Amino acid sequence: MNRPHLALMCKSHNYKVDTYADRFRVGNWVIAETRRQQLIGRTVVLTESQASPAYLGGTILGFTPTDKGKCEVVFQADDFLVGNIDAVDHPGWGRGRGVCYV
Repeated sequence: MNRPHLALMCKSHNYKVDTYADRFRVGNWVIAETRRQQLIGRTVVLTESQASPAYLGGTILGFTPTDKGKCEVVFQADDFLVGNIDAVDHPGWGRGRGVCYV
């Protein structure tokens, strides 16, 4: 199973799907520009909570800037990441954070 590098808590499942390109977008995350560059080509997982397994994941293709320094994460799905538990209760979550570097 692939190991994620980034976990995002997305309780509402409000990601966007571009079915033609088989790409997903999920956004308004605070991720530093230098970190964004390091994450391209790595894996991301979406979870409902810090204690739940991934319900979606894939390879990070890039980032789209949004408001106030935040960004959308653009990724191509990888079914092997569904159910991944590497981010469950990971110390990288921090208190009240929706972004975890695994």
